[in-house]
Amino acid sequence: MSNKDITQLVRPNLLTLKAYSSARSEFKGLAEVLLDANESPWPTGRNRYPDPMSTDLRNALGRYKNFSPDQIVFGNGSDELVDQITRIFCNEGDAVHALPPTFGMYKVAAGIAGAEFRATTLAPDFTIPVEELKASWDERSKILWLCSPNNPSGNAMEAEVLEDLIRTFPGVVVLDEAYIDFVPELSFLPRLAEFPNLIITQTLSKGWGMAGIRLGAAFASPFIIRMLNTIKMPYNINVLTSAVALEALSKPEEMKAKVATLISERNRLEAALTKLDCVDYIFPSVTNFLLVRFKDSAAVYQYLLDNAIVVRNQAYQPNAENCLRITAGLKEENDRLLAALSDFE
Repeated sequence: MSNKDITQLVRPNLLTLKAYSSARSEFKGLAEVLLDANESPWPTGRNRYPDPMSTDLRNALGRYKNFSPDQIVFGNGSDELVDQITRIFCNEGDAVHALPPTFGMYKVAAGIAGAEFRATTLAPDFTIPVEELKASWDERSKILWLCSPNNPSGNAMEAEVLEDLIRTFPGVVVLDEAYIDFVPELSFLPRLAEFPNLIITQTLSKGWGMAGIRLGAAFASPFIIRMLNTIKMPYNINVLTSAVALEALSKPEEMKAKVATLISERNRLEAALTKLDCVDYIFPSVTNFLLVRFKDSAAVYQYLLDNAIVVRNQAYQPNAENCLRITAGLKEENDRLLAALSDFE
């Protein structure tokens, strides 16, 4: 798919939309006295509006990812990016495709935009049923959401399958790599230039351990980034979020050490859970969580709640009957979980 084809996918009214011009974006050069934005003059570190383009943050992430900062845009969490991408490409009646069980915001964003949400259920082993998915495409297909590694199943999709879908889908493909810091070698980011219709989203919530600051990133072609910048709110990334993220990005080895610890704890949890009679099956995972099929998930879920331990009930999801999603926590948290489940026996 060419850049020209991508242009034709965008809602026509957005192609001529002029982005909001904020006070901070209307000048260039040295700024020693700022009297342009009706801000408080007392220098608290929070009195000035943030850079609307998050320039320092884009440069920092670009250096870490070895990727052009001009092809990065940030969202107030990946949720905001999901919403923006949907609004750029979908008119009412257009179709959005996804593969449940997967991240629920894809469906929510489609509903807000008035788009049809077409779900093709993953196979029982949570692989992609390629031919069934392709059979659901038509002239109204605008967005295909692919989550790899997938939430809640924890598996990574085969690279060859992803590439085939990116090349053949008649619209924009969004590859959600929220959990990619646990398997960075599987990222499609180094290959993004091969696919004009590909958008990659990542987050600092998982491997980086900063869910509380709400910071997601989208990587895409210059044209798609321009469209995202056109419709985004002018100050969507605040100065506190930026400061915390910049500090973390300056210390990537700390993140990598914590990721290694979580992988070790996930493996320890898997080994211990396998020995419990209440566990029926544990799905393979490359993330910081396990999808576990219990013999009676409802009883286990309530029992854990009664012991002040909260896991995520996934039993209502397709192909996830009797399944609970368990995040790898600190060693002492995982020990408490295992002790409780041993007593449940």
